Amino acid sequence: MAAKTSTRRRQRDVVQVKNPRSGRYVKIDRNAGMILSHKKSPGPYKGVPIARARKNR
Repeated sequence: MAAKTSTRRRQRDVVQVKNPRSGRYVKIDRNAGMILSHKKSPGPYKGVPIARARKNR
């Protein structure tokens, strides 16, 4: 059970957004600010949260 928890913590900083030009989803690392990968098939990645607009505080 501990292995799954550590995997989720590592994936917390990775989100996906939809590329408006291609219509495909792109995985982004928020800490590094880098694009990790893009999907060739339609639809979002499984298990990766979709980024929403952040609230300004």
